[in-house]
Amino acid sequence: MKVQKYIREDGSNPYQKWFDSLNAVAAAKVTVAKARLELGLLSNMKWFSGIGEYRIDWGPGYRIYLAREGTS
Repeated sequence: MKVQKYIREDGSNPYQKWFDSLNAVAAAKVTVAKARLELGLLSNMKWFSGIGEYRIDWGPGYRIYLAREGTS
């Protein structure tokens, strides 16, 4: 699976802004989750009407939301 960050028309990156605000441990948890997604390990993923929610059950509970492009 190829994971790409969403970049707005004005060049801003909401994911990066959020990621940069995390403490070191939370950032590591998110980095591991992203690596798992890129490897196709989707055990914590649920899909709802084309939107994916990846759950990180740690601390306050983090979520990474994804959209699927194409049919593959």
